[in-house]
Amino acid sequence: MKQLFVAMTAMSLSAAVLADSPETIVSQANQQWNQALNQGKLNELVALYATDASVSPGNGKLLEGHEAISNLFSGFIDNGVHNHQIETVDIIAAENQITQIGYWQAEGVDAEQKPVTFGGVLVTVLEKNDAGEWQLQSHVWNAAP
Repeated sequence: MKQLFVAMTAMSLSAAVLADSPETIVSQANQQWNQALNQGKLNELVALYATDASVSPGNGKLLEGHEAISNLFSGFIDNGVHNHQIETVDIIAAENQITQIGYWQAEGVDAEQKPVTFGGVLVTVLEKNDAGEWQLQSHVWNAAP
């Protein structure tokens, strides 16, 4: 009986560790982000960012805070950007911070309203807030020519 208890405890702890692994946290954050953008849920998308988060959309500008982030992504949603996907290449984790390096891809239309696929490289930094929730603190990307 004692061995069964020890085995069950070890399995429970392993499941808890796996559920909170950096890979799982990043995967869940990416899934929430993609879903919010792809479904046009601007408020849900912006809520994934810390209130003092920064975003750099690859144009040499640095946007800070929810209002600026909302303005940026409302333009993406209004212009039909959809089917956004993220492929993680590397994860660098510390106690309360996780950095992701990866590729992003999305679909939309060009100036002539023809369907296009575009993408590039991204770096995101997730930080655990005081409530123990992971939020985006920084999000930087570029677009491949």
